[in-house]
Amino acid sequence: MGGVAGLLILGLGATPALAIPEAEAIKKLEAVAVYVVVNAEGQPAFYQESPDQLVLPMFMTAERAQQARQTLEEGPDAEGIRIVSVPLNIAFERNEQLVQTIKEKDENKSLITPLVPARTDWKKAEEILLAEGVNQEEIAEKLQVPVFFSDPPISITPPGAEEAKIALFFNYSQLQQAKQNVPDFDGTDKVVDWRVAINWVIQDEEDNYFFLPTVDLIRTLQDQQADGGSSPDQTLSPVPPIKVLPDQ
Repeated sequence: MGGVAGLLILGLGATPALAIPEAEAIKKLEAVAVYVVVNAEGQPAFYQESPDQLVLPMFMTAERAQQARQTLEEGPDAEGIRIVSVPLNIAFERNEQLVQTIKEKDENKSLITPLVPARTDWKKAEEILLAEGVNQEEIAEKLQVPVFFSDPPISITPPGAEEAKIALFFNYSQLQQAKQNVPDFDGTDKVVDWRVAINWVIQDEEDNYFFLPTVDLIRTLQDQQADGGSSPDQTLSPVPPIKVLPDQ
């Protein structure tokens, strides 16, 4: 098994059978906008962690990407540095191509592309996990980017779909808003790492899960509509209608 999903599963223990195609599962990550710093030619602006180690962070918020941009602007060749927004599934595809290109030029070099979450979401996830009895060391080791949900779950009808699916939220604030939209709902906030969440999607035979478009993705779409179009880097999903139901 290859690709992003294969790497995720191998990193989490025993390899299960795929219930839905890997490409279909990864495509669901188009609901997430990530931000990458690029140079004037549109090429990734790397951090040189060591002579053989390149780092290309993918930020979950434009704010954190802007902070990275400001740091890079203090270095050489900073003219024209900018931030681009890319759906996460496309970012993964491009990163795999980038790794191959780097290896072809120098087989000793490697690339790390960490996902950098919003601080507020990560801290809220930490708070939830600590309350569940998970220790600080395990949280630091296993929690990269949090994905929130409720118990019992909330279902949302995705764009173009006829049936509701269980909603998974990259933003804690969106989970709270969804809970408020369900009368008398008293679910418990839960959280897992995004790699666990995507494995749920891959293994679920009924294809019941749905990633709600993130706050930053919705903002990007709104900006595109205001500008009358989209850039080549921004092939983004439509925002689902507000139709939230408690899962039965």
